[in-house]
Amino acid sequence: MRRIGIMGLTAMLASCAPPPVDDPANVPRLGRWRDESRAIGVTIDDQSVPLEELPASLRADMEKGAKSKELCTEPRVRDAQEATRLLRAQLPECTMEQWTQDGATLTGLARCAPQDVNGAQATPTVRAEGMVGATYLRLDIQSILRIPEPSGASHSAVLRLRRTLERIGDC
Repeated sequence: MRRIGIMGLTAMLASCAPPPVDDPANVPRLGRWRDESRAIGVTIDDQSVPLEELPASLRADMEKGAKSKELCTEPRVRDAQEATRLLRAQLPECTMEQWTQDGATLTGLARCAPQDVNGAQATPTVRAEGMVGATYLRLDIQSILRIPEPSGASHSAVLRLRRTLERIGDC
């Protein structure tokens, strides 16, 4: 009985915590946001490849990145560290090295850990461009790979993703 009383008191005190407060220095407002990510295209050796024509393993990797969720948050992209957190939801091995927010325009460049691609090491470079406002954030992300072959030749691959956050109400 005593344990139930303590648990009840703890729950009541937790519900008394002050609600989160919007940071006026951050453009996106605190609220309920829909966060969607999806693949928007692939280019291999300067040729656009329809998503449905990709090899099954690459298509599966691209589809894993497609997500949609709703959350109560205040998206933050004011500096490279905050932008890295946003990027890592899609590309966990990447770190934003350059990040600029100029008014509503966002641009960034990230480096990623080397990846094994068909038995060869490839190090992706990521470019991000987007827009931000009080009720939206959109990032177009390009993951650019040079894939070496044993013969010494290489192929280029560009995977394009779009991450869209839209404020849909209050928390």
